[in-house]
Amino acid sequence: MKEQKGGSMEANMNPNSIVPLYVQVVECLKRDIENGVYNATGRIPTEAELAEQYKVSRITIRRAVDDLVSQGLVEKKQGKGTFICRQKFAKDIKNLQSFSEMCHHMNMKPGGQMLENKLVHADEKIRKQLNLEPGAYVIYISRLRTADGEPVTIERNYFPVKYSFLLEKKFDDNSLFECLQEEAKVRVITSEKQIELCRATAAEAKLMKVKKGAPLLYIKSVAYTYDREPLYAGAQVFNGEVCSLYVCESVEQ
Repeated sequence: MKEQKGGSMEANMNPNSIVPLYVQVVECLKRDIENGVYNATGRIPTEAELAEQYKVSRITIRRAVDDLVSQGLVEKKQGKGTFICRQKFAKDIKNLQSFSEMCHHMNMKPGGQMLENKLVHADEKIRKQLNLEPGAYVIYISRLRTADGEPVTIERNYFPVKYSFLLEKKFDDNSLFECLQEEAKVRVITSEKQIELCRATAAEAKLMKVKKGAPLLYIKSVAYTYDREPLYAGAQVFNGEVCSLYVCESVEQ
């Protein structure tokens, strides 16, 4: 094997092998992707460059790249080239974890930006969800959350004013869950969720780096403490291009 421009290692293609040439190229490219050869730019070489590197036809390269696309390992961007698909942020909707915990579980770095932290009047819907009296105030906290620097979700949550210490905090890349446990000795035990699709507003599109009107996953939730007291109510919008939701179902015995 010889060192190639860009750090890749050239594997000698065997035209006499029972393994088709395009499959041999696929295996070499998969190995390079796994070894982080293209991590600097995320872009794999052009068809012409790969054809020269592996000493095969561009038709063979095109078939190999199409195979990688079908496997979800790379994606073609018109006018830009072919890029390695980023790892998707996977949210288990049955598992009660903070965003930071989920990032650490996937070896991703959590980050974020606090957008708002203020006292507001609770509308009728939020008031009922939190079991509050008419005219009650709530603490509204909205944040943009990122994983490995990529926007994943916008959180908008409402908390009863008994947790007024939250107004003094700045939540960028730190966990709200951990703060509530440390400061108020409370934690989420159960959570009710409703999942819908929505379209990105202009403000959401700018924060999430998507086009206005792009489809987003919209998750409304109410979280409760051990004694079934509402801890917060709110919603999250997720960018479906970088995030997937999953749930494990089982048959009751």
